[in-house]
Amino acid sequence: MEFRYDLLKSYTLFIFSKKGDILMGTKIFNGRYIANCKDKEIVVFIIGMRINHLLKFWKWVPVFNAMGPMVKELYQNSQWGFLHTEFLFSWRKVILVQYWVGFEELVNYAHGKNHSYAWKTYNNKIKDNGSVGVFHETYQIEKGASEAIYVNMPKTGLSKATEHIPVSKDTNTAQKRMNG
Repeated sequence: MEFRYDLLKSYTLFIFSKKGDILMGTKIFNGRYIANCKDKEIVVFIIGMRINHLLKFWKWVPVFNAMGPMVKELYQNSQWGFLHTEFLFSWRKVILVQYWVGFEELVNYAHGKNHSYAWKTYNNKIKDNGSVGVFHETYQIEKGASEAIYVNMPKTGLSKATEHIPVSKDTNTAQKRMNG
């Protein structure tokens, strides 16, 4: 993996999936829909970076640029257990919310070639200078321990990672979806 990566290409990889669709989707599904994931364990992995010193762009741009190729690689290798990524941008932060089929699959990717290279490069060049920070959080959600609703939305989040279905009389409240 080339650690130096064109910023525009990296940003484009954040926005577009391997199929050329916008990751959130563009088709609006009018009405109420749920993510049908009651029979699946889901791992939610939140990973991100914070720009602590905006003017030290030569420190944080390589970290930003390393994300795009890894996300592209995940979309091209669904057999690794990766399901979907959502991207959140704010003034100084880039956050990716990823959905995985299991914790073991996530760990296997973390110890794989491309991620290990990016992490090693970060540690060697940037780790202790404070110009850019990185973080992650991992949540392992057992079968039946999640619920989600989407109203007049494109497929997003859990519904994009699992199955997007209309609300029924059996799923029309959060309590029914959790206890269903």
